[in-house]
Amino acid sequence: MLLVHKGSCQCDPEDLKIVQSKTGAVVRHKPEWNATINKDCPCVIKDVSLICPAFRTTECIDPSALAIQGDGYLLNHGEGFNPSFNFTCAWDDSYPFKVDPDFRIECS
Repeated sequence: MLLVHKGSCQCDPEDLKIVQSKTGAVVRHKPEWNATINKDCPCVIKDVSLICPAFRTTECIDPSALAIQGDGYLLNHGEGFNPSFNFTCAWDDSYPFKVDPDFRIECS
């Protein structure tokens, strides 16, 4: 796990929470889901990836939002987000996304 600390700033993988809910839309006969990653720490977190082997969606995902990286996806080209980041996907059920604990922290 890569955690960089400056001053009293600290962020842990548990500080990133993923919430999913149906949008009400249907894409190619599959319900659309909105996935939101909420950040619960004061620092900027960069290079955040989701671990999601076998993730499938019938909806085209903007590559600037999620870029394939190994068995997962890099969020927002590795740029930080504050306080949350979201994207949509479409499949029968929500996907059990997990945050890769190797991310970078920047505090001012």
